[in-house]
Amino acid sequence: MTTTVTVLLVETDELELHERVEQLLMDGYAVDAVSAPAEARVRLAEAPDAVILCDEPQTIGLLRQLRAGEIPRADSRTPVLVVGVDDDSAAVRYYRAGADVALPSESSGLLVAAGLEALVRRAGAPPTRVARVGSLTVDQDARVAEVAGRAVRLSRLEFDLLATLASDPRRTFTRGELTRQVWGHDADVAGPSRTVDSHAHRLRQKLDQAGAESMVQTVRGVGWRLTR
Repeated sequence: MTTTVTVLLVETDELELHERVEQLLMDGYAVDAVSAPAEARVRLAEAPDAVILCDEPQTIGLLRQLRAGEIPRADSRTPVLVVGVDDDSAAVRYYRAGADVALPSESSGLLVAAGLEALVRRAGAPPTRVARVGSLTVDQDARVAEVAGRAVRLSRLEFDLLATLASDPRRTFTRGELTRQVWGHDADVAGPSRTVDSHAHRLRQKLDQAGAESMVQTVRGVGWRLTR
């Protein structure tokens, strides 16, 4: 059984809050999202594995209280990543207050995810191997795929193909990449094959029947991708 990493997200901007929650869920994290630092004090007592803060006057105070052990039942050692730190003086303030990582506002979701992974790894929490794309959940450790909580029966190679596509839903994987990553063959050496096509077709049918219609998409002349 895999253990999902829980992230407390504190973001006062509702649009940013929604976008960050979507990204974190897609990356396989469990997310507890709040828009008010006062509410975050209560959620910190529930022992999240990591915290993501936006840069607001109240959040640096929240960080100082956490590090000083002033929040009841909260772990003062909880890893903290701050997003929205756009100048050196602000970064210095956050680092002195106890931030582990401070990133600028324009940081991509990929950079935020990498910073979070580094913090979780350093803290010793287990890395997440659960991907969520829309109603679909892919648990690589348990080798279980579910749509809206219902298991989908897949062959070993169908699951490996789905797990590869779910690892980066925004990306189109070429036939050659999938042949190497799923089947372990070099497509340039092995030559043309319809194996990937047939497995992708069966995978698409099974997901459609489970209620995740049109998630496996063919990108003509390129390969396949997974969409929400």
